[in-house]
Amino acid sequence: MRSADLRQRLLRAAEQEIANCGPAKASLRAIARRVGVSHQATAHHFDDRAGLFTALAVEGFDLLLERTRAAIASANEGVADGGPDAGRPVAAAGAAYVEFALRHPTMFDVMFRPELLHADDKRLLAAREEHRAVLLANIAAAQERGWGVGVPTEELAVIGWATVHGLAVLERDSQLDGLLSEAEMPRVLERVARTLEALA
Repeated sequence: MRSADLRQRLLRAAEQEIANCGPAKASLRAIARRVGVSHQATAHHFDDRAGLFTALAVEGFDLLLERTRAAIASANEGVADGGPDAGRPVAAAGAAYVEFALRHPTMFDVMFRPELLHADDKRLLAAREEHRAVLLANIAAAQERGWGVGVPTEELAVIGWATVHGLAVLERDSQLDGLLSEAEMPRVLERVARTLEALA
């Protein structure tokens, strides 16, 4: 088995093990067993369990960034300055965030559990910073088109992120059953964007 292949298989096995028993109980030994290698074999790629989880979190941020950028680019097509759709890219980024959380719940959970990770890992810090930079740039661009101009960019980013993260967790944990369907989520996020604009 090639080294790169083993690393990917360990990451996927970690997702499965976390999904099966939760992150607190997911051990390196159990993850190695899923791949069919010895516990010592994991040391060639990860120093410890936190190192494996950190790599999984970095992978998650990279994937989230890819999906977010694609959603923003698509939403920006045809958006006019001062028009009613000026906040559409903000809602699109929120929709991409929720969709990611639903499609990759285990990865999403690990990404935001600092006690499970090497919080000072340079790759993780860079990935988190890049994610925040994309959020800020998207909101700043919408403000340049006339959306939410009365609130500082950083405040809108925090309020928007907190709202969308909360929706993602509630939807992932099936707490919105009977209240909101997955198909209705894009419409709700459009309303979130309009609500944020009204704060101005």
